[in-house]
Amino acid sequence: MAKLKVGIVGVGGISEAHIQAYRKNPEVELYAFCDINEDRLNEKADRYGVEKRFTKVEDLVAIPELDAVSVCTWNCAHAECSIKALRAGKNVLCEKPMCVTIEEAAEICKAEKRSGKVISVGFQPRFSPNMQMIKKIVQSGELGDIYYVQ
Repeated sequence: MAKLKVGIVGVGGISEAHIQAYRKNPEVELYAFCDINEDRLNEKADRYGVEKRFTKVEDLVAIPELDAVSVCTWNCAHAECSIKALRAGKNVLCEKPMCVTIEEAAEICKAEKRSGKVISVGFQPRFSPNMQMIKKIVQSGELGDIYYVQ
């Protein structure tokens, strides 16, 4: 089975969490990086051995063999980058928040529906150490029968 080829848009601080998660998955290949800061782009791409480097999201999402994109840009750029990736036929993992206005949210939803691809917002704490510990405690039965948590 071929590896899932993933591109990262915005290789600043939060991208490190995405990169490390992808590196742990043997079914994923870090395939391309994009950032408007060319020095940061080259430093990060060199560190992780990523050859395909772009300063424009349009160029990254135009790669035919690219399967998915992680959007790790500033919050104000999440919608634009996610929509461009969806329109290019890529699945998207967008860092939280998905966008900054309700109008952007509507446009993202329209782009997702038209593309037939999927956008997911990167706020799934179920694998965080805290959530894993909570799960372990609940499953132990020590707290009784848990039927509701807020």
